This record gives sequence, C-alpha cells and structure tokens, in this order.
Amino acid sequence: MISVQINLPWGRYHAHPWGQNPGRVQEAEWPPSPWRLLRALASAWFRSHMAEIPSAAVVELIELLSKELPEIGIGKVSFAKTVHYQPNYKHSSSDARFATYGRTRHENHFAATAQPFYFRWQSSVLTASQQEILTELLEHVSYFGRADSICEASLLTNSNELPDEIDWCKPCLDAAGKPQKRITQQCRVVFCPNPADFKITDLWLRRNVQCNSIDTPQHLVNQMLSSDMQVDGGIIVSYQMPDGWPQKWVVHTAQTKKRSNAAPSTSKGPKVAHYLRFSLQCRIPIVSKFTVPLAEMFRASAIYHLCKVYGDGATSPAIAGKDVPQGHHNAFYLPLGHDVSQPGVITDLHVWCPMGFTKTEMDIFLRVRKLKWGNGRFPVNPVLIAAGDLPPSETKLSIGGDTKLKSKVWQSVTPFVPPLNFYRGTKEKPKFKANALPEKQLFDSLKAAGLNKAVLIERVPLQEGSFQPAWDIVRAPEGDGIEHSACFNDTVSVEIHKNGTDTTSSKRVRRIGFFMRLTFDEPVSLPLPAFGHSSHFGLGLFAPVPDGTTSQSNEA
Repeated sequence: MISVQINLPWGRYHAHPWGQNPGRVQEAEWPPSPWRLLRALASAWFRSHMAEIPSAAVVELIELLSKELPEIGIGKVSFAKTVHYQPNYKHSSSDARFATYGRTRHENHFAATAQPFYFRWQSSVLTASQQEILTELLEHVSYFGRADSICEASLLTNSNELPDEIDWCKPCLDAAGKPQKRITQQCRVVFCPNPADFKITDLWLRRNVQCNSIDTPQHLVNQMLSSDMQVDGGIIVSYQMPDGWPQKWVVHTAQTKKRSNAAPSTSKGPKVAHYLRFSLQCRIPIVSKFTVPLAEMFRASAIYHLCKVYGDGATSPAIAGKDVPQGHHNAFYLPLGHDVSQPGVITDLHVWCPMGFTKTEMDIFLRVRKLKWGNGRFPVNPVLIAAGDLPPSETKLSIGGDTKLKSKVWQSVTPFVPPLNFYRGTKEKPKFKANALPEKQLFDSLKAAGLNKAVLIERVPLQEGSFQPAWDIVRAPEGDGIEHSACFNDTVSVEIHKNGTDTTSSKRVRRIGFFMRLTFDEPVSLPLPAFGHSSHFGLGLFAPVPDGTTSQSNEA
C-alpha cells in the first residue's frame, strides 16, 4: 500500500474543477484530483532535473501510480471564495475617443481545511528504489493546485500515522471494476488518470501533435482550449464521499447582519509565525527617507482590512500595537534594501513580532495588496516571500539571545531619533540637558532593552556613510555663542511616526536623527532590531559591521 500526505500550512486549497468554465464555477475542486498529483510529481522532476527528460525509473513510477485509482482521505472542509475585478477596455464602435474602461468580476474559489489530505493506493506496491524516487519528488512539491496553495508533501510508510479525523473518498466502479459516473448527493466528480490508457507525456502534451523541428509544441492548455478541455489519458470519475457527506463534513459559517458588541481579538490562538518578509514591487525606486511613511501605510492598511473583515471593534495587539503589556511585544515594520548596487533604496519590508502572529493575522497581512505611496501614481505592491520564526541570517536583523547574530561593532542603517527631545527652544537658540544628549539616550535605550554592557557610542560622519542622497541633512547653527552647537553636527531631518493621540496641527512631524556606531568589548547580539523614537516603523535600526568581528553561531 502507498500513502501520500499533502499538508497545507496555510489551510487553503485553491483549484477549479477540471474542464469547467471559471466564470461558472460554484465552489472549489474537492476532493483534490489524482491527476494534479501526477502533474505535481512530473513538475517536481523537471524542477530538480533542469533540461533533462524524465528517466525510465520516473516514467515507470508515475505510470505505476496511474494504474490504480487511489482513495482520497479528507477531513472537515469549508468552501469560500475571494472576488477581484480585472480592468476591461471597452472600445466605442462610433469613436475611439469615447472608449472607456470597465471591469470584469473574477471569483477565486478555495477549500479551507485544517487537516492534511491523503492519496492511498491499496494494491500498488513500490520497490525500495521507487520509494526513494517518490520521496525525493515529493520534497520538491511546494504547491498543489494553484501556486498560492502552499503545501508540504511526504510519503507515509506507516498507515497507522493517519489521524482519526480523516475518512476516505472511494472511486465508483461498476461490476467489471471499471470507473463510472454517478449523479447523487453522496458523489462528486474527480479528474483522474485513465488506468487503462495513460502515458506520462499526457501530463503536458496532446498525442499526435505535429510541429516543426525548430518550433516547440503548443502549450497543453492552448491545445485543450480548442477541444473542450479534453486531454489524452484522463477520465472523469465519480467518487463516493464519506458517510454523512455533506452534513458531517462541510462546515458552514453563519452569516449575521448584526455584529456582536464584543470586540474580537485576532491575536488569540496558536502562533504560526514571528517573522515575515515582503518584497515591495514598485516601478520606481523608493529611497530610504520614506521609511516611516511606508511602514505606517502598510500597518494602517492591515488595520483597515482587519476592521473591514471583523468589524470596527476588532483588535490585533500584534499588528496595531495596542492593548499589549509594556515593552516591545508588538510588530516591528522594518523597510530595508537588499541590493548593494542601490544603496539607500528600499526593496523589502521585514515584519518581526515577539508575540507572534496567528493564522488570522497572517490572512489580514495577505489582504494588503497595494500601497498608494506618494501621489498614488506608482503604487507599491507587497508580496509575501518568506515566513518563519526567525529572520534569516542574511537579513542582518538582530533579535537577541545567545544563538543569534553577534558582532562587536554595530552601525546605524536608519537614523536613531532620541525618544526625548534633547534640546529646548529653537535650533538657532537651543538649550541642552546633559542627561538628554543623543548618545546618553541611546545607551539608556540599550540598557532598558536588557543589554547592560560597556559600549563606545560614536556618531558616523555623514560623508563617511554617503547618506546625502537618502536623507535631508540638518545644517548646524553657526556662531560661537551657541552652547553645545556640536550636538547638531552630522544630523539628518527624519519623518517620525505620529501617534493617534498626538493633537499637533501638522500632519507630518519631523525630528533630528543620528547615525551611530556601537563598539563593544566582545561580540554581542542586540536584543531588539531597532531603538529610539519610531523604532517599530524602521528608525534606529542597526546592523553588524562586516569587519567588526561578526559571528553567526551554528545554532541560529
């Protein structure tokens, strides 16, 4: 017996039933079709063996799996959909000057399930070498159905590993053992390889396709569009669903027009990630002086979607930073660049939260599709590219602990803005307090975060870091009569985060920031990635200096 497990970390399976017009689909394909599994295995081969034709062993394995219709193990499921609108150009027949843009509605149906699903072949047996090949292929299967159906596939060698919540969908066979169709409430149609007539090339090519030697064959989808989605080697089979289908297995969410007065908190529940990385897709470069506005916009958009989905009373301490214990427990939104050839340009948004994100909060972040940055002409499109518990070492983000990134020397990536104004009066006539100087406030911030180590704090001269293109330089006041005028040397004007309780008339608040260098006696890990004012929005972020005895422990 052969059993394959498909786990969905995001709990969603996106796939349309085979051969149906997407505009007329009522719900997602369920149970998942065995044909998709064979296509995923073939795709895994081509991914792991670039520019190679499938080996004889792989052909034998995949065609062996097609000789028997597998049973499909499923758990409880809920059907849902998302809707988006595609711009549609409407040309005017009378005059092109009166052409307008409309929009076309698209529905993306998916099945939501908390349990993995399974394929089980009762009669088929694999040799040891075939098990190794199948295990290797399954390791390269990263999605199932549409590309946003992230999955983890594995071969089960022990049938006792199956959970109790799983039951089996079985193919409908006639008296002669041939697959058949049945139209009943207890059956659903599934697209399968034809056990009597299947070849591995049917997964990507129509049979008897003629093409010139210098041309590549037409894509399989384009071939099928002209033949009512018929494919060689495939067959529609009815599967008998588990007992109690659909009442016992399909979970329906009650819809009520009146929202509860209780404010739900989306931060309650199991944590699925602490670190997220978004690629910021934009047609023009975003310079680093827009760090805070960009981080604020992403957070505000997430809060907007939170209230839109769960009501105005919904809360998320992790996302919004409200109703959390004193300290830095909520999310840090850290826009950064990874392209060394473009210094001072933001390309990614790193989100790290000590208290972690629930699956619900992950879904809220995925709803943030567009940030109308600047005048909105060139919007920023955040795309999630990584999620986990810890930032990867190449991000150079320090979040504390003995096993994290360590260095003797840390230097500012974004300006440190003292939490308290370090001078009174105007910049032309300032008055300073010794215990509020920027270096003293940075030391206090490190100590408050739990890093009580001896440290040398120095300012980085602006010409040394080439910060001029990215930040607005503050000109130091001139004159011998100004006390401590050196405090304004090597400073930049920084836009900071404005709290909702701030009653100042100005929409944008600017403060003076400093690029600092921290030198310790021994390699240390900073307990937080950023310090000072607006540290949760990307200011005061430090990174290890390459020649500053940087180390990465083997446990990280």
